[in-house]
Amino acid sequence: MINKFRSVYKTRKFNVFIFFALLALTYSFLSKLTTNYTKVIVFAVKPVDIPSNQVVLDQSIDSIRVELNGYGYNLAKYYMEDPIIEISLNDLKKSKSKYQWSKQRNFSVLESKFDGSVTLISTSIDEIDFIIEEYESKKVPVKLDFELEYKSGFDSFEPYQLSKDFISITGPNSLIDSINEIQAQKLVLQDVDQDINRKIKIKPSENENVIYSENEIDFYLKVEKFTEESIKVPVTIVNIKDNMKINYFPKVVSVLYRVSIKDYKTVNPMDFRVECDLNTINKDNSIMISTITKQPENVKKSRIENNQIQYVIIE
Repeated sequence: MINKFRSVYKTRKFNVFIFFALLALTYSFLSKLTTNYTKVIVFAVKPVDIPSNQVVLDQSIDSIRVELNGYGYNLAKYYMEDPIIEISLNDLKKSKSKYQWSKQRNFSVLESKFDGSVTLISTSIDEIDFIIEEYESKKVPVKLDFELEYKSGFDSFEPYQLSKDFISITGPNSLIDSINEIQAQKLVLQDVDQDINRKIKIKPSENENVIYSENEIDFYLKVEKFTEESIKVPVTIVNIKDNMKINYFPKVVSVLYRVSIKDYKTVNPMDFRVECDLNTINKDNSIMISTITKQPENVKKSRIENNQIQYVIIE
């Protein structure tokens, strides 16, 4: 019984101690809030009211030390968040490439930004320069990077199409002058066996002051079944000198190529040209190498089955 009484007594004593401790802290806190202080506070500097055709590329300082006088409860809000001073470009002196804030000219405007609960005493700097540049626009091509793996028996025989080959970019000339193309995000597809029709994202601008007119484009590629064919094509000798006679064999070679199933009947030997150039031969060798110098647009991956041509020059 006695131990229980002692326990209750100690608990009450402890609670009384906590109560008075909290009371003392509250009093101290309220006392500080109602005391007048002069404090130096760092404000971030943010330009506002920027003309729509201009951009602030740089500013001479990003923050300013401001000396303020006021009661603790009025100054406390500046410690509870990152304070910002907004400076309107409409209030500043403008030269060709910059706006300038001056303590001498603009102190009263800065002073009016405080609501009267605190008094602006001084600032740490005398001038702030905001470097500006006007927006310009130009069109640049879209560069597409893609990797396609076709399913066996399928291929594409026409160039891909984009909804926009060029897009407009807008920004300061100093930033957009060196931009000659815009990169789209890489497209990787496997086992392709049908037409591709999808939207591709444009890689975002690396600078917030450079704006793209589009953030995505449409990509289309026709995919078809193909067949591998072979056709006989005569060999043409070029750059034969006057009075030169030459014998060569074979005079006809087999050209292998891929063509879509719907087009394979349209291909004929006259669509191809195979040449041997005498200007490129090695006179110590009796072999010429034939090459394909012309082929129809609807075939791809053409090659000569045996491109070696034996020859003899008759003097």
